[in-house]
Amino acid sequence: MSSGYLYGFLVITVTVGLSILGMLLVRSRVSLETLASYHEVAGYLLSVVGTLYAVLLGFVIVDSMQHMQDVRGLVSMEASGLANIFLCAEGLPPDNKDQIRKLCREYASEVINDEWSALQHGHYSQRTFHSVFLIWKDITRYQPVTEQQQNIHQQMISELCSMTQNHRTRVISATRGVAPVMWLVLIVGGIFTVIFTYFFGVANIRVQALMTLLVALTLSLNVYLVFVYGNPMSTDLGIKPGPFELDLIIFDSFDKGEMPPGKSLSN
Repeated sequence: MSSGYLYGFLVITVTVGLSILGMLLVRSRVSLETLASYHEVAGYLLSVVGTLYAVLLGFVIVDSMQHMQDVRGLVSMEASGLANIFLCAEGLPPDNKDQIRKLCREYASEVINDEWSALQHGHYSQRTFHSVFLIWKDITRYQPVTEQQQNIHQQMISELCSMTQNHRTRVISATRGVAPVMWLVLIVGGIFTVIFTYFFGVANIRVQALMTLLVALTLSLNVYLVFVYGNPMSTDLGIKPGPFELDLIIFDSFDKGEMPPGKSLSN
């Protein structure tokens, strides 16, 4: 079981367990008749609190999903720009071509092996930024001679501008999760929603325990979704460097003049 699933399972299990424990504690202290007298008022209040919380939770989940989708798009566009630079280098003199392609390979490898791990801990990779700087220097210092080389040079600069912009935006976006105040509201709101269910009494305590379990499980699963989508690179359930793995496959296949092999990539 991956760490993302493991942490989620532990957090959800503890949340559900504490919710049921709280319900049993209330039932042991308050009689069923007393709880029955709260049903009418508690029902109205629960509908208000539950509706407000559901609307808030829904908006946060949608926003988090969009955030993850945006970061995934940045990763794809960045990898696409890198591949285009590698392929455009075919029209350059051998020395310039080999140097630029070498830097493209290093950049893709560093993103996969170094930067992804750094982003999971809320940091960026100095090595990838250094590789970007070297690519910039090699391309901008190159002096095209023929008209074809001038066209290729302009296209490479355009692709490099797009790639580096996507890289910077990805690094910033990947480290921006859900705001702490929003986490506070979500957690406190979920606790209050579960507590409101304690004001209802069911004759069969097992049935009430089951209902409490379902409410707590549903809320905790949705909050966990906010964590996964709101932090797209913080767990192994988030975005993977698959586009850069594909770049390395394209680089090798292009050099060998072969078709890229069929291979599964990380999402």
